[in-house]
Formats: sequence, C-alpha cells, structure tokens
Amino acid sequence: MPSVQDLGQAISRHPNPVKMIFLGFDLWLEVLGSGKVATALFKKGGIPTTEEELVKTAKVPLMAVGGTMVISVDMTLPPDGFRLAP
Repeated sequence: MPSVQDLGQAISRHPNPVKMIFLGFDLWLEVLGSGKVATALFKKGGIPTTEEELVKTAKVPLMAVGGTMVISVDMTLPPDGFRLAP
C-alpha cells in the first residue's frame, strides 16, 4: 500500500522532472493533510508564475507540491495508487 513516503521516493527517482501527480482518492487525502501542499499560481501553458508577472496576466491557482508539481485526484486509480507525469 503506497504512502506519502513511497510517493516522495518515486518522485526523487523519476527520470524526468515531475510536473503532474495523479493520486488515488485515499492517497490524495493523505497528501492534502501532509502540510506539504500549497496553492501555486500558473499562467497560460502551465508555466508557474513569478513575482514579476504583469498584473494583467491570467493566473490560475492549483494545488501543488514544491511549487511546481500539480496534484490531482484520479478516480480511475486505486485508492492508494499514483501516477507521475513529466
């Protein structure tokens, strides 16, 4: 049964920088409660915004880990499953 620690190890071993983390429902709840998730702002193209962005730039808040890895619940995964995408 994968845990938050297993997820962290998989992210660190992934051959490419992880940009998207799909989580089964139970693991998603565990990650949300871990204290490691924060809202990050992204602009067109899925690019994280910076402090220097123009005010008129459209910014979308998404739940993310590490400021750049977006997390999402995926109901097609087992409750404790996950999938990483570059």
